[in-house]
Amino acid sequence: MATAINPPEEPVAECISEVKRYFEISEEASRVSHNAAEIKIVEPKGRMPWSTNLNLAYRSLVKKGCYPRLTIRRNGIFLLLLKKGEDKSKLTLGAVLAVTTLVLVYISGDALTSEVAPSKSLAWTPLGYLVALLVPLIIHELGHWFTLKKFSTPASIPYLLPAPPLQLGFLGTFGAIINLRWLPPNTRGLVLSAVMGPLAGFLAAIPFALWGVKTSIVLPASAVSGVIPLVPLVYMLIPPPAPVGPHEVLVLSPVGFAAYVVFFVTFLNLIPVATLDGGHVIRGILGYRGHKVVSYLTVGILLLASARWPMLTLFSLLALFFLYSQRRGHPGTAMGVTSSRDPVVALAGVVYVVLLVLTLPVPITG
Repeated sequence: MATAINPPEEPVAECISEVKRYFEISEEASRVSHNAAEIKIVEPKGRMPWSTNLNLAYRSLVKKGCYPRLTIRRNGIFLLLLKKGEDKSKLTLGAVLAVTTLVLVYISGDALTSEVAPSKSLAWTPLGYLVALLVPLIIHELGHWFTLKKFSTPASIPYLLPAPPLQLGFLGTFGAIINLRWLPPNTRGLVLSAVMGPLAGFLAAIPFALWGVKTSIVLPASAVSGVIPLVPLVYMLIPPPAPVGPHEVLVLSPVGFAAYVVFFVTFLNLIPVATLDGGHVIRGILGYRGHKVVSYLTVGILLLASARWPMLTLFSLLALFFLYSQRRGHPGTAMGVTSSRDPVVALAGVVYVVLLVLTLPVPITG
């Protein structure tokens, strides 16, 4: 049964008043609760296109703590509004996590130092490993964060995630994360915020990769206990510091290994599944059904590839986990504004494919 919304209950009243700045609404087809409302919008005000008013309304609403979500039904267009309290980033928690991560990554870097390393080479120190690993990972998240802010999408500050050190089988960090508090408003916001993170992190890792490979050393294979079975394609484009013979291997410096890890983390994020960065891009370009098809197809290809190259099993299992955990599908954008012919979205799609190819793990053994 329809409920009139005049006068509405607080605190959602402010949200409804803001919507009225941009749209004519039907009060007879609206429902209101204490901190939420679902209202039927009839037409945009000011003779502006729907997409323009939807984007303007989104920016204005989220500034007031009103989180909108557009739904289209047979009986009209509805806007769901959720009034949330101010959700500040937890600076103290972020600082504790950052300090803990720095310590554990430094300890991990100590495990990568070698007696055969070039003397006085920063690339072979724990500090070199720490900088080469964390700087691109932080820049990756800042690429997301600044783009989300450009589209007024609520998001937390980046948090570094500590992990056990390399001596216990990990890397000292699980990377960094941003808490996305609401959906981006439109396709451009969704795709660009997804691409800019991997692009920024990838570009930041390139100088460390060049420096890391240049300071690496070539040793006889018999002198090395293990060989890395996968190499990001971009690493195969960087010439080694010296020719590598048939019975020799290139031993990466800690800086080179850190950049290697960054490229693999980038590839993992770019896998077009669920709500990974690659999943966001595919959802924005191909829509709900296209995203679902690509997600299942990608997991299938990775599982088949793992049967041939077991070293790819980790990627396939992680992709399967994300697919299962988000099996209801990608939620899309907040305002449902599509940009199928947007040249910016098309360019972002090209950048995405290039990054996916350059970070693709290539088996070099087995």
